[in-house]
Amino acid sequence: MQLSIEIDPAAPIPLQTQLIGEISTSITNGRLLPGTRLPGTRSLSEQLGVSRNTVLLAFAALEAEGFVESREGSGTYVSDVWPEPEPFEPLQLTPTSKKRKAKAELPVFCNFELEAVDPDLFPTAVWRRLMIRRIQTSDFNLTKTGDPQGSLDLRRSLCKFLGASRGMTVQPEQVLIVSSVQQATNVVGQMFVSPGSPVVIEQPGCSLIGPIFARAGAEILPVPTDAEGLRVDLLPERRNALVAFTPERHFPMGATMPAERRKALLNWAERQDAHVFEIDFDSEFRYEGSPNPALQTLDRHGRFIYGASFALTIGPGLRICYLVMPPALIESALEALRLLDYAWSSQAAGAPWLDQAVLGDFLESGGYAKQLRRLRKAYMERRDALVQSLRQHFGDCELSGLSSGTHLIWRLPDHMPDALECQLRARGVGVVINTMELDTITGPEFLPDWDRYLLLGYADLQPETIRTAVARLAEVLR
Repeated sequence: MQLSIEIDPAAPIPLQTQLIGEISTSITNGRLLPGTRLPGTRSLSEQLGVSRNTVLLAFAALEAEGFVESREGSGTYVSDVWPEPEPFEPLQLTPTSKKRKAKAELPVFCNFELEAVDPDLFPTAVWRRLMIRRIQTSDFNLTKTGDPQGSLDLRRSLCKFLGASRGMTVQPEQVLIVSSVQQATNVVGQMFVSPGSPVVIEQPGCSLIGPIFARAGAEILPVPTDAEGLRVDLLPERRNALVAFTPERHFPMGATMPAERRKALLNWAERQDAHVFEIDFDSEFRYEGSPNPALQTLDRHGRFIYGASFALTIGPGLRICYLVMPPALIESALEALRLLDYAWSSQAAGAPWLDQAVLGDFLESGGYAKQLRRLRKAYMERRDALVQSLRQHFGDCELSGLSSGTHLIWRLPDHMPDALECQLRARGVGVVINTMELDTITGPEFLPDWDRYLLLGYADLQPETIRTAVARLAEVLR
């Protein structure tokens, strides 16, 4: 690393003093952050065109003043604490702001976060072994570009997985690897949305979907949901519309669309010459029965698109999602992806090559199926602990979303405070719970009594933590 500093040999100030001033100023103004490793003395002397002894003396002076510290065998680093004090501005607190500040600083004992992932359940040993194996192959070269559509091996493995788990008959040519559900939604938007295009979304629903289409100029048509998902009977009579929704497990209310309603949606799409985008967040986590076949299995005229991600089964850091397209739409989808991310190069690779290769190996080896079994077992135990604790402390609770996913929905009884008041009281005892005002949810006003619902995620919580947290809730909510 080279430092962005200037030394003037013609200046009357000694070079050593100039160097001390440049580095100490870079530290105090935040350009060099605590823990930053400085260049070696030989490297820095060559960069600046000064003697190495000048740099050695400057580093020694900076260390004596506490700006830097030397670590034997490692180098010289910016100190975690350096002598220049930060500007002090006294904080004037009103009685109200003092109260709010005190609440905000209470430690969080339990966070019932939605769509969470337990890092302790990540298959570290297997993933490390597969990655090392790939790195050691002759194919490993991060300077190479890959197929813009995604690794062929990964797409083949996904076809096998989708055939077994979602009943889909898919060819690798129909699969497109992208980086996230957001990017998948953008690809679909590029394909179907122009100013004024009608796009149907669920309400309540996922807050990221509508704005993506709206930015492309779509006319957003919200349609309510009920205990069986999207109200197909309320779909508008609009030609060439696009429907983007979550039929296998509606977000956030957990409903699964039944077969009759799916067939009605198919008939509506054919009648309106519409396309349907099925977004599958977490169908892998089904605890009762089997996942329904994807809507693509009903498709007769190439109208259904399927999108899913590995964010909840492996981790959001993997950044791999995929789209399954009708054959006639693949070229349009690839063009949309290039316009979004890779317009500068016809040879650019999509998601990182190494991650795709390792994921393909993980699927092909049976490791992914084993991981899903492990996750289902752990999450079912946590779900059961939450359900049992709620019923132990609050009686016969009205719960939904229990058969799949990683969160449940609790409809509060009328004698209890509303959801927002419950959230505030829970925070006072170190417990974080979610209402329909969560920033990942849009359109709660479409749900009657929306302020009577709490949403409780359990994926990254141990059963004992859940039981203790619910006991604390009972102290302040009943």
